[in-house]
Amino acid sequence: FKKCYKRVVSNSFSIVQKAFVVNTRWQALILKRANTDSKYDIWDLPGGIQDFGLSLRDSLGKLVRKDCSLNLTIISIPLNITSYIQDGHQAVRIIYLCRAAGTVSLNSNHSDHLWIDPVDHQHYAFPDEGYHSAFSNYLSHSSIASVEFLGPGLISTTNEPVS
Repeated sequence: FKKCYKRVVSNSFSIVQKAFVVNTRWQALILKRANTDSKYDIWDLPGGIQDFGLSLRDSLGKLVRKDCSLNLTIISIPLNITSYIQDGHQAVRIIYLCRAAGTVSLNSNHSDHLWIDPVDHQHYAFPDEGYHSAFSNYLSHSSIASVEFLGPGLISTTNEPVS
């Protein structure tokens, strides 16, 4: 029992959620890491590690507000799910297709933001290939994603009426 218990305690696991936010022109929001970050030349999507005790929706909404001050209005289909192990820590990252309201205002973890045409994603360095897969999946299914899923949303919506 002790051996098994130590193995469970020594390993850690988290869920990382990212928001693939598209605006009314179907451009995707990307954030550049701050110059103080060792990977400052890397672009990212808003989000982070799931907060314990919060629902997936509430946690992602909180993380996006913290990163860039946007309020998620629709959280829809996952565009990419990746599992990875880094420095003895296992994580599952889910990148959701989202819509948001508000004006981008970055926190100190980020130095810049861009709204890019998703076809241009290859011109930007992301942490790993899973991000590029999310862009490719969005592009492959953008007409379905835009009309079907970003209409009423799948996970839930906020105060916007469903038509």
